[in-house]
Amino acid sequence: MERQIVKVATIDQLPPGRMLYVEVEGLPIALANVDGAIYAFGDACRHEGGPLSSGVLRGDVVTCPWHGWAYNVRTGKSVIPPVGLRIPTYDVRVEDQDVFVVIEW
Repeated sequence: MERQIVKVATIDQLPPGRMLYVEVEGLPIALANVDGAIYAFGDACRHEGGPLSSGVLRGDVVTCPWHGWAYNVRTGKSVIPPVGLRIPTYDVRVEDQDVFVVIEW
């Protein structure tokens, strides 16, 4: 398995309470700033692939704009039925003003 650390944004692009869509080699990833902590997760909802980065972020829960499925951005777990589904999550590193995502292929 190959590990890649990729700069995807800067802190000023992602104020607290906001989300940002990025791509790493075609992989759609959403970034969320929850009270100053940055989280990265798969941008596609498990239901019908809705763009989670275009949804609503309340605390550490993102809600899909298409049909309302919701996920915890820290863990990737769905928080409303069907509970148990997950979206992928990725490690994040912040160095100075740069945001990096760790991808394992």
